[in-house]
Amino acid sequence: MNDNKFVTRKKTVFCLAMIFLFLLQNLLQQWYEPFSYLDEAFAFLFFPVFLFCLFKRKHPFVWNRETILFFLLLGVFWLFGWGGYFRYHYQPLANTAKDAYVNLKFFLACGVSYLLFFEETLDFSVLKKKLWPVLNGMTLFLFLLCLLDLCCGIFSTETRAGMRAVKLFYSDYTFLVGVCVFLCSIYLWYFEEKQKRIFLPLIALSFVMLCTRRVKSMGAVACIVLIFLLVFYKRQKINRKIMAAAFLVIAVAAAAAIYQIVSYYYTMGVGSARAVLTMGAPFLAFDHFPFGTGWGTYGSAFSTEPYSPVYGMYHMASVWGLSPSYHEFVSDTFWPMLLGECGYFGVAAYIGVLVLFARKVRNLRIRKGAYAAALLLFFYLLISSSSESAFANPIAVPFGFWIGFLLAEHKICERTKQEMIL
Repeated sequence: MNDNKFVTRKKTVFCLAMIFLFLLQNLLQQWYEPFSYLDEAFAFLFFPVFLFCLFKRKHPFVWNRETILFFLLLGVFWLFGWGGYFRYHYQPLANTAKDAYVNLKFFLACGVSYLLFFEETLDFSVLKKKLWPVLNGMTLFLFLLCLLDLCCGIFSTETRAGMRAVKLFYSDYTFLVGVCVFLCSIYLWYFEEKQKRIFLPLIALSFVMLCTRRVKSMGAVACIVLIFLLVFYKRQKINRKIMAAAFLVIAVAAAAAIYQIVSYYYTMGVGSARAVLTMGAPFLAFDHFPFGTGWGTYGSAFSTEPYSPVYGMYHMASVWGLSPSYHEFVSDTFWPMLLGECGYFGVAAYIGVLVLFARKVRNLRIRKGAYAAALLLFFYLLISSSSESAFANPIAVPFGFWIGFLLAEHKICERTKQEMIL
């Protein structure tokens, strides 16, 4: 019994510490640069933890056909990016290796979290009790700080549509939105125990997200509304006023998304880095068939130092946001990056990986709170993949951490049920 308490206490402290670090990583890295590698360092833990599990003869992974296919497709995707490097050598090995690793870190984070929390002696109910007040404290802090910023202008920011856009102490708006989505996901996990008590903090976090004046924040709020309707209230009669409000939120988010797509891909045309990267990717993939240009060469943060020759070859070096002197928008896409660097087969393999990963998430549906939490994170990454590097972003690692945690909890609960039946 004491061993159970020790394991629970140890894993609870670790869970709380990681959540704190993930929420504050962007702030900490502004103070001390090595903190920018926190997400990569956590993902790298997969390798020693996996070897430790093998040494201890723990077998948390079920090696069925679906799991084998998942790792096979992930390997195909990864190796096609390396194929472009060995064939063309557009970038140094260091850039290639860094980009190759970053594009795996979401799945590695899922894996390391799953392995760490796949512990039969871990009492998840105790962990939930310890996390609840901390979670509320974090949410209250962000909400009050947002109100103060709106009223007093504490942090530097910009104006959008005549209104102040809030980003608090984060270096970019996308980090604040990602953090709020992460906290919302944890609240959804509590739904079956807390019910309506999670509504107020979810509204507070939604308010903070919308204050960033970003389209992705509207998409995140729309996802929360949809998940509530489809997961928690699917077979219940819903008040017409609630349905009307939900429809309004979703309609506004859809209209904003359509406006952004038209603006970036049609109105701005070749003046938009995002549009240029998107339109150029199929040509790169065709000209460099079957591998693509290789890791670290196109649409990634590692394609600019040194500056990838691919941009000059396809007349993109003069585009604002992609030039050698100013390349702030070079990683504003995800799918074009994958298509350019890994080719058609690499992208097809990655889509297969995400389909199989979605099926893993779907296995959580018998536990609605965990299912809703994982769905929100997965959907948000898909939404954000239209305008940023998404699954290769720093925020992808805490998302992977939480999804892996949910999968581990589900597996332990299912195993416990089976043992009780037997």
